[in-house]
Amino acid sequence: MTPSLYRVLWSVSTAIALLGVIDLGLDIGAIGGVFVFAGGGVLSVLALLAALDRTRAATQLPRGGILAVVFSTVAVLILSVTAVATLSPRVPTDVRVVLYMTVAQLFLLALELRPLRAPRDVRWPLVLVGHALVLLGTARVLGVIVTEPGVAVIAYIVGFSILVVHEFWMRQLSDTVLPPQPGTDARYWEGVLLVVVIVAIAGSIAASFTAREGILVPADTLGRSAAVVVGVSSVIVLATLAAPGPPPAAVEFLSTTTATILQHAIVIVLALNALVLAVLLIEPGLFLWVLGGYLTVLCLGVGLEYLEVGHAHRRTRESPPPMPDDAPVTVMVAAAFEGEVLPETLRHNLETLADLPFVVVPATKSTDDTVDVARQFEADYPDRVRVVEGTTGSKAGDLNRAWEVVETPYVLILDADEFVDTEFVARGLARLRERPDVGVVQGRKAAANPDDSRLSRFVSIERQHSTWVDHPFVDDVFDAGHFAGSAAIFRREVPPSVDGWTEGVLTEDIELTIRLYLRTDWEVVYDSQMVVWESTPETVWDLVRQRVRWSRGWAQVTRLHGAAIWRSWRDLGWRRTLGLAWVLFIPVSSPFVTIFPILFLLWFVGFAPPLPLVLAIALALFLLPARSIAYGYAAFRDPIVSRTATPTRIVEAVVYANLWILFGWIVQLHSLYLQAAGAPAVWNVTSKVVTKTESTSASGTDYEDRGGDERERDPT
Repeated sequence: MTPSLYRVLWSVSTAIALLGVIDLGLDIGAIGGVFVFAGGGVLSVLALLAALDRTRAATQLPRGGILAVVFSTVAVLILSVTAVATLSPRVPTDVRVVLYMTVAQLFLLALELRPLRAPRDVRWPLVLVGHALVLLGTARVLGVIVTEPGVAVIAYIVGFSILVVHEFWMRQLSDTVLPPQPGTDARYWEGVLLVVVIVAIAGSIAASFTAREGILVPADTLGRSAAVVVGVSSVIVLATLAAPGPPPAAVEFLSTTTATILQHAIVIVLALNALVLAVLLIEPGLFLWVLGGYLTVLCLGVGLEYLEVGHAHRRTRESPPPMPDDAPVTVMVAAAFEGEVLPETLRHNLETLADLPFVVVPATKSTDDTVDVARQFEADYPDRVRVVEGTTGSKAGDLNRAWEVVETPYVLILDADEFVDTEFVARGLARLRERPDVGVVQGRKAAANPDDSRLSRFVSIERQHSTWVDHPFVDDVFDAGHFAGSAAIFRREVPPSVDGWTEGVLTEDIELTIRLYLRTDWEVVYDSQMVVWESTPETVWDLVRQRVRWSRGWAQVTRLHGAAIWRSWRDLGWRRTLGLAWVLFIPVSSPFVTIFPILFLLWFVGFAPPLPLVLAIALALFLLPARSIAYGYAAFRDPIVSRTATPTRIVEAVVYANLWILFGWIVQLHSLYLQAAGAPAVWNVTSKVVTKTESTSASGTDYEDRGGDERERDPT
């Protein structure tokens, strides 16, 4: 079949199927069912042909091989003919519904791909969840499960949504890379697919409130409208699986970076809220328990924010110890794509730490002059600078390689954009010498130019809270300090005690920390008075890329070690177990937090009695200002980054504090989507520009890269 003929056939079939859905939903005529089966049948055949072409090109087979494909196709055709025969009004609606859903389920089984690149935890869990939900819907329609009929609507729509999106992911893994990059045909079609899935799930939530026993399309206007929306969405999803090539230009806006991130976040939020609704429709008595648990965890998190502020308020600054004359410390500087910033920071640090040896680790994958800059410093400081080129492709691997050349008992790890002073080294060495059980002393990172721009102020307020309020509290109260990637002094023997850093994780720092706690007796402590100065991301999209990598990395570590932390609570102690569990929970907590829309909706429609006014006011006064107070305190009471609390600055701090809530949710949800889709873990470098300020000296976008840099990109 020629491409032009394929596109014509696809377009006509899609139009006929859409007309049939509208006819059935609005009860306009008597041929809606024929249109649906005619158009949908042709689209089904086209989708099967597309799947076979893809598997043949990739030298892989669908699930079960060619025989399974043939069997599934024949089964689909037989059941389709049977389903057409049920158009008679004498056939019970329940029978028709079950037949239609069984046809769709078998059809997706026929399309299912098992690309070799997809790991097992990407291939199977969501497929099983999707089919289980479809079977749950069928069980409800057949009366095996006695509950609200709306459960079947939600189970069918969410189950099939999971299956079709997963099928799309597997096709991308078979072709090139997942997820598709903005601007590509595949990203256009993913945008179309996700938009219709979003509409379908929203429609299922609305339809679930109007569904009636034994009625395929509810008689009231809202129910019929929702059913039509869901039906149209189903046709478009099927058309997407049989897509003929480049999409219409009208949908190009769906493939932008902003649209991509928002689609990923909204799909997860709607699916989770729909599933919570289904559970509560099955067992309404659980509502108060779910709401109570939700508010308990929310109040716990907010309560900890208030306690962190109190803890920060009580801390006092200690006088710095003297810098040893012969400090046995090697400074290790990791650099990738940072030829622009490395000269300034490295020169400053060499002059400040005048007696210490340096090991510079420039990544050879850098396409700018990072390696050349490092070699020039080695030539200029032959007695102090040694270059170990990073050839492993990851920061973790490069650090492992460079560690072999270290000869001193202690190592200070810095990133290429960080300025350090002698007080940092003196305080760190003092802590290590006072406590032989301490293996890592983590210092604080503060913005070198916190007020350069709105973006700098937005990023700085979060970093101030994280590094001056949150991290010290977790260390002091829960004994759960963690390595933060740089700005830390190690004992030489600590990384080898757990076989070094792990390659393949996006946050090698927290992963190393967890393994130290689980496998050794080394302590990781935090000292907020040890300060290095770092730059902020250059653009908004650099910030997004950075936080996506962090979120995905923490999700990886939670998956790898979360259960082991709970199993090891006797060795870790209850404080550290709770602290580490909380630290790992927060970066992946957005799915839990974002179920509040359905809880509020159910409370509003009467699933529970209204809260007493006094209790509602008390909760609002406790919950709502917490983030503003915590971030505002960090912004204006920070002893390192000082600001005057003018009315304008106070308002700005409140806005930024609450904007971080929304920003964090969206980034986390987008990151979890990428993890579930099996997107490759690519360690990327955030674009930064460092300019040394007086405070630094005294103390011591768009996803496309600029300036010709060909950095590895996190596949967002």
